[in-house]
Amino acid sequence: MRLRALEPEDLELLYTIENDRSLWWLGTQTAPLSRYRLKEYIATCESDIYKDEQVRFVIETETGDGQSPQAVGLIDLFNFSARNNRAELGVAITKSAQGKGIAQEAIKAVMAYARDIAGIHQIYAIVPSSNLASEKMLLNIGFHRQTVLKDWLIHNSNYEDALLMQCFLS
Repeated sequence: MRLRALEPEDLELLYTIENDRSLWWLGTQTAPLSRYRLKEYIATCESDIYKDEQVRFVIETETGDGQSPQAVGLIDLFNFSARNNRAELGVAITKSAQGKGIAQEAIKAVMAYARDIAGIHQIYAIVPSSNLASEKMLLNIGFHRQTVLKDWLIHNSNYEDALLMQCFLS
Protein backbone atom coordinates (compact mmCIF):
# COMPACT_ATOMS: atom_id res chain seq x y z
CA MET A 1 0.00 0.00 0.00
CA ARG A 2 1.20 3.49 -0.75
CA LEU A 3 -0.23 6.99 -0.86
CA ARG A 4 0.28 9.38 -3.75
CA ALA A 5 -1.09 12.66 -5.09
CA LEU A 6 -4.08 12.78 -7.42
CA GLU A 7 -3.30 12.37 -11.12
CA PRO A 8 -5.53 13.03 -14.15
CA GLU A 9 -5.99 9.27 -14.60
CA ASP A 10 -7.72 9.15 -11.18
CA LEU A 11 -10.76 10.98 -12.57
CA GLU A 12 -12.97 7.86 -12.73
CA LEU A 13 -12.05 6.74 -9.19
CA LEU A 14 -12.76 10.23 -7.87
CA TYR A 15 -16.01 10.40 -9.86
CA THR A 16 -17.15 7.01 -8.53
CA ILE A 17 -16.40 7.78 -4.88
CA GLU A 18 -17.67 11.37 -4.87
CA ASN A 19 -20.92 10.32 -6.55
CA ASP A 20 -21.55 7.29 -4.34
CA ARG A 21 -24.82 8.40 -2.75
CA SER A 22 -24.44 5.84 0.04
CA LEU A 23 -21.55 7.95 1.39
CA TRP A 24 -23.19 11.39 1.20
CA TRP A 25 -24.79 11.19 4.64
CA LEU A 26 -21.30 11.04 6.16
CA GLY A 27 -20.28 14.42 4.78
CA THR A 28 -21.74 17.60 3.39
CA GLN A 29 -22.33 16.64 -0.24
CA THR A 30 -25.93 16.88 -1.44
CA ALA A 31 -25.63 16.63 -5.22
CA PRO A 32 -23.59 14.73 -7.81
CA LEU A 33 -20.33 16.20 -9.04
CA SER A 34 -19.56 16.37 -12.75
CA ARG A 35 -16.46 14.95 -14.37
CA TYR A 36 -15.70 18.49 -15.55
CA ARG A 37 -15.70 19.86 -12.00
CA LEU A 38 -13.61 16.95 -10.71
CA LYS A 39 -11.13 17.30 -13.58
CA GLU A 40 -10.81 20.96 -12.69
CA TYR A 41 -10.27 20.04 -9.01
CA ILE A 42 -7.48 17.60 -9.93
CA ALA A 43 -5.82 20.23 -12.13
CA THR A 44 -5.94 23.01 -9.54
CA CYS A 45 -5.36 21.29 -6.20
CA GLU A 46 -1.80 21.87 -5.08
CA SER A 47 -1.62 18.96 -2.60
CA ASP A 48 -0.42 21.48 -0.02
CA ILE A 49 -2.41 21.35 3.19
CA TYR A 50 -1.32 24.89 4.09
CA LYS A 51 -2.59 26.36 0.79
CA ASP A 52 -5.67 24.20 0.23
CA GLU A 53 -6.57 23.61 3.92
CA GLN A 54 -6.87 19.98 2.96
CA VAL A 55 -4.82 17.26 1.32
CA ARG A 56 -6.12 14.23 -0.55
CA PHE A 57 -4.13 11.12 -1.34
CA VAL A 58 -4.91 8.21 -3.61
CA ILE A 59 -4.48 4.83 -1.91
CA GLU A 60 -2.74 2.29 -4.15
CA THR A 61 -2.05 -1.39 -3.69
CA GLU A 62 0.22 -3.76 -5.57
CA THR A 63 -1.65 -6.22 -7.74
CA GLY A 64 0.91 -8.99 -7.26
CA ASP A 65 0.90 -9.90 -10.95
CA GLY A 66 3.58 -7.48 -12.12
CA GLN A 67 0.99 -4.94 -13.28
CA SER A 68 0.88 -1.30 -12.26
CA PRO A 69 -0.41 -0.56 -8.75
CA GLN A 70 -4.18 -0.28 -8.49
CA ALA A 71 -5.94 2.78 -7.03
CA VAL A 72 -8.39 1.46 -4.40
CA GLY A 73 -9.45 4.54 -2.46
CA LEU A 74 -8.91 8.04 -1.18
CA ILE A 75 -7.77 9.39 2.16
CA ASP A 76 -8.16 13.03 3.14
CA LEU A 77 -7.05 15.40 5.82
CA PHE A 78 -9.52 18.28 5.70
CA ASN A 79 -10.94 21.05 7.88
CA PHE A 80 -7.29 21.80 8.53
CA SER A 81 -6.59 24.47 11.11
CA ALA A 82 -3.03 25.77 10.90
CA ARG A 83 -3.64 27.86 13.99
CA ASN A 84 -4.60 24.81 16.07
CA ASN A 85 -2.52 22.21 14.18
CA ARG A 86 -5.40 19.80 13.66
CA ALA A 87 -7.23 18.19 10.77
CA GLU A 88 -10.18 15.88 10.24
CA LEU A 89 -9.68 12.44 8.69
CA GLY A 90 -11.77 10.90 5.93
CA VAL A 91 -11.24 7.58 4.15
CA ALA A 92 -13.12 5.93 1.28
CA ILE A 93 -12.14 2.48 0.01
CA THR A 94 -13.70 0.83 -3.04
CA LYS A 95 -16.07 -2.01 -2.13
CA SER A 96 -13.80 -4.66 -3.71
CA ALA A 97 -10.85 -3.58 -1.53
CA GLN A 98 -12.69 -3.31 1.80
CA GLY A 99 -11.97 -5.69 4.66
CA LYS A 100 -8.30 -6.21 3.73
CA GLY A 101 -6.66 -3.83 6.22
CA ILE A 102 -5.94 -1.24 3.52
CA ALA A 103 -7.74 1.61 5.32
CA GLN A 104 -5.78 0.94 8.51
CA GLU A 105 -2.44 1.01 6.68
CA ALA A 106 -3.44 4.17 4.80
CA ILE A 107 -4.40 5.91 8.05
CA LYS A 108 -1.06 4.98 9.61
CA ALA A 109 0.72 6.42 6.57
CA VAL A 110 -1.31 9.65 6.63
CA MET A 111 -0.65 9.96 10.39
CA ALA A 112 3.10 9.80 9.68
CA TYR A 113 2.72 12.45 6.96
CA ALA A 114 0.65 14.65 9.30
CA ARG A 115 3.18 14.39 12.14
CA ASP A 116 6.47 14.39 10.22
CA ILE A 117 5.74 16.62 7.20
CA ALA A 118 2.76 18.84 8.01
CA GLY A 119 3.53 19.29 11.72
CA ILE A 120 -0.02 18.45 12.75
CA HIS A 121 -0.62 17.91 16.47
CA GLN A 122 -3.90 16.00 16.24
CA ILE A 123 -6.16 14.24 13.80
CA TYR A 124 -9.81 13.67 14.57
CA ALA A 125 -12.56 11.62 12.99
CA ILE A 126 -16.33 11.73 13.22
CA VAL A 127 -17.59 8.13 13.13
CA PRO A 128 -21.26 7.06 13.04
CA SER A 129 -22.00 5.21 16.27
CA SER A 130 -23.27 2.26 14.20
CA ASN A 131 -19.89 1.87 12.45
CA LEU A 132 -18.31 -0.45 15.01
CA ALA A 133 -15.66 -1.70 12.57
CA SER A 134 -14.29 1.82 12.00
CA GLU A 135 -14.37 2.60 15.69
CA LYS A 136 -12.44 -0.59 16.52
CA MET A 137 -9.89 0.04 13.76
CA LEU A 138 -9.25 3.62 14.91
CA LEU A 139 -8.89 2.49 18.53
CA ASN A 140 -6.35 -0.14 17.40
CA ILE A 141 -4.12 2.48 15.75
CA GLY A 142 -4.05 5.02 18.56
CA PHE A 143 -7.25 7.02 18.36
CA HIS A 144 -9.27 7.64 21.52
CA ARG A 145 -13.02 7.91 21.81
CA GLN A 146 -13.65 11.36 23.25
CA THR A 147 -17.39 11.98 23.23
CA VAL A 148 -20.70 11.10 21.69
CA LEU A 149 -22.21 13.74 19.43
CA LYS A 150 -25.96 13.34 19.87
CA ASP A 151 -28.11 13.25 16.70
CA TRP A 152 -25.07 14.42 14.72
CA LEU A 153 -25.86 12.68 11.42
CA ILE A 154 -29.09 12.16 9.53
CA HIS A 155 -29.48 9.00 7.48
CA ASN A 156 -32.68 7.83 5.82
CA SER A 157 -34.64 10.49 7.75
CA ASN A 158 -33.30 9.21 11.09
CA TYR A 159 -30.77 10.96 13.29
CA GLU A 160 -27.77 8.99 14.45
CA ASP A 161 -25.20 9.68 17.12
CA ALA A 162 -21.57 10.00 16.09
CA LEU A 163 -18.33 9.46 17.95
CA LEU A 164 -15.63 12.10 18.10
CA MET A 165 -12.34 10.24 18.00
CA GLN A 166 -8.94 11.89 18.34
CA CYS A 167 -5.33 10.89 17.88
CA PHE A 168 -2.57 13.10 19.27
CA LEU A 169 0.55 12.92 17.14
CA SER A 170 2.97 15.00 19.20
